[in-house]
Amino acid sequence: MAIPKSKTLVAVCTGAALLVMLAGFALPRSASRSVDNQQAAEQGKLVFEKYGCFVCHGNEGSGGVKNRNSATGGFVNALTYTSRAFKDADLKERIIKGPTPVKKADPHGSTPPLSMPYFRGVIPDAELNDLVAYLRSLTPEEGEEPKPVSMERPPVPDFMLGDNNCEICHSVVTEHFKTNPHYGADATRKGTSEVIVCSSCHGSGKTHAASYGDPQAIIQFSKESSSTVQEKNAACLQCHEKGIRLYWKGSTHESKNLACVDCHKIMEPASPQKLFAKVNELETCFQCHQQRRAQMQRSSHMPFREGKIKCSDCHNPHGTANEKLLTEATVNENCYKCHADKRGPYLWEHPPVAENCLNCHEPHGSNHEKLLVVDRPRLCQRCHIEARHPTTPQLATARFAFNRSCQNCHSQIHGSNSPSGVRFHR
Repeated sequence: MAIPKSKTLVAVCTGAALLVMLAGFALPRSASRSVDNQQAAEQGKLVFEKYGCFVCHGNEGSGGVKNRNSATGGFVNALTYTSRAFKDADLKERIIKGPTPVKKADPHGSTPPLSMPYFRGVIPDAELNDLVAYLRSLTPEEGEEPKPVSMERPPVPDFMLGDNNCEICHSVVTEHFKTNPHYGADATRKGTSEVIVCSSCHGSGKTHAASYGDPQAIIQFSKESSSTVQEKNAACLQCHEKGIRLYWKGSTHESKNLACVDCHKIMEPASPQKLFAKVNELETCFQCHQQRRAQMQRSSHMPFREGKIKCSDCHNPHGTANEKLLTEATVNENCYKCHADKRGPYLWEHPPVAENCLNCHEPHGSNHEKLLVVDRPRLCQRCHIEARHPTTPQLATARFAFNRSCQNCHSQIHGSNSPSGVRFHR
């Protein structure tokens, strides 16, 4: 009896299906699991790119992204061997637990700029499992070399692009910034809410995120950055161009390529006063003015070390129209702010005193009393060579050399209002 062709076709298909099913059951479980892991890893790679993990960890987790002052050699670690150190549950927890301060290479240095973002509640469990599978796939087998990394960079996800999304990669740094005087200022706000607008100083965050790894894509204020001094200062002068900084352009410090960030640290200042780069104003100035540091250790000195006076009481480091960056028009006017009793006017003036206090005094420190540049009587004899008294050496007990020397008699040396004070006697 002949079998109809239709029935023959059904029988063949049914037999083939049974063979396929039997073959599937015959596959070892390890091979089936391997196929599942491979599929999960492929999905995990898409998750890795979807959430921008490659921006900090590099293409396919290869690392090498700069992270200044981090304990891992100043770079973000590669993920190639991460799975050997962590179990799946540990990897998941590290991904979702939020901002993690990176260990510093120098404990006293700045905070490394890159830190893990907050992914708890952001990545669904299914994607998290796939991501862990992908991280596992990056680890080579024993004796194998790491897989070659593609040089083609994936597009940065949209949620990372923008001027207000810096906290995604820089969460620890932006959290520190909330204690900064600049936080909440008009230049760092958007509307009425206190949103950190880092682009006010650093330039476009969108350009930076889209061109990650390019040092030219953002203004950086560290000393080793590729940004020029002019670019750094221009960012500060957007807001700080008036007041005591009116004469900055063309000033001594500006002409010597001094950057604002050489004296001030914005993100992590060393001093609570005026965001100084060092513990106080004095130490900040001493970074360059080492000779003044030595002078202030002398026996006769202005009360700088005691904290009663500071450099900016006499000098404006941001520039003035006067010599030596003085806050007043002349040296004497500067001195008269504290020593008003020496201002006069006097009936009998002492010409070198009226001309310049520095003729006799060294304000930063001296080994002679009263900040004198030379000890008496030699100080007076620089001008009074043959005036009445002999210039020959005197015994230490002579009235011309003992104690206050010439001022034993000429005590009103800064000027006299006495009708008989032509010689500045008492």
